[in-house]
Amino acid sequence: MTESAQSASTGFAGRSLHVFPPQGTFAPAALFAAIRRSAQFAGIFEQIAKQADEVTAPRGGVELARFLTDAEPPSAEELQQAHTLELASYAASLAAHRSLSERYGRPAVVLGVSAGDFAAMTAAGVFGLEDGIHLALDAAAVQRSCPGRMVALQCSREEADEVVARSKARDAVLALVFDDRSVVVTVAGADVRAVCEAAAGMGVKAALAPVPFGSHHPGLSRQADVLCAVVSSYPRRPAALPVHSAAGGRVYRDGDALPRAMADNLVLPVDFPSSLRQSLFPGVRQVFDLDTGGALAPSVRRILALSAVEAVHAPFTEPDFAW
Repeated sequence: MTESAQSASTGFAGRSLHVFPPQGTFAPAALFAAIRRSAQFAGIFEQIAKQADEVTAPRGGVELARFLTDAEPPSAEELQQAHTLELASYAASLAAHRSLSERYGRPAVVLGVSAGDFAAMTAAGVFGLEDGIHLALDAAAVQRSCPGRMVALQCSREEADEVVARSKARDAVLALVFDDRSVVVTVAGADVRAVCEAAAGMGVKAALAPVPFGSHHPGLSRQADVLCAVVSSYPRRPAALPVHSAAGGRVYRDGDALPRAMADNLVLPVDFPSSLRQSLFPGVRQVFDLDTGGALAPSVRRILALSAVEAVHAPFTEPDFAW
């Protein structure tokens, strides 16, 4: 895997990190606004959306191209009901990556967070666009088959451990740690209320994640095997730039058993602070949160407050950002 070369015209290529988000914070209104602000981004999203719509039409999915034309584009709830939410997040983050790469130069490295791995791999050229779209849909179907729910807690890792202990939930684990104020716990359905009540008793704010399934839990090994078989069924090419997995906690290598490594997203926890720091290749000075809701940017800023990073951008949530 190769890092991008420095661009003499912008002085920017190879100095950035693109962070590909999970699908739980997808914000349709932010995507719609970005399309209206930037003709370049709109054109790239249109290309991806039209190809995605050709794939989803036989499945009855919501047309992503509606974001380009409708006065009222699909809501997150509508996308969720049509099993297209994951694909919408995939298409938006991939379009953002391509638009930013055209304007500022290719990033030095991309970081996939949870389901963001699939868009990150497509961005790196491991999967072609059409195959990547099919894979995103197939992987989402496996994800939706996973039992349990995820509970977002506004607290530290240590406080989350205490919440789980007090809840006496039999099958609750720390699934994602975003920073010292944001943790997600995956818990068996019957114990969700116990976790929320334990959090309330400690004065910790808790909310069910908007996606109706569990993830990053060791009890999902059967689903991980299914996902491994799904990924294995698609052709792969060597990556054109480094891809870091937040769940794997490392850069994917060309010699890896890639389908198994990607499928292990379902059973491995995400330590976002650690993975983010590992992704700061020498010379990286800009970080872009490709989430439409900009949900990762606050964590990035807190984690990298004392680092050499000069700027953290959430393009979808910055009205004056130059796409």
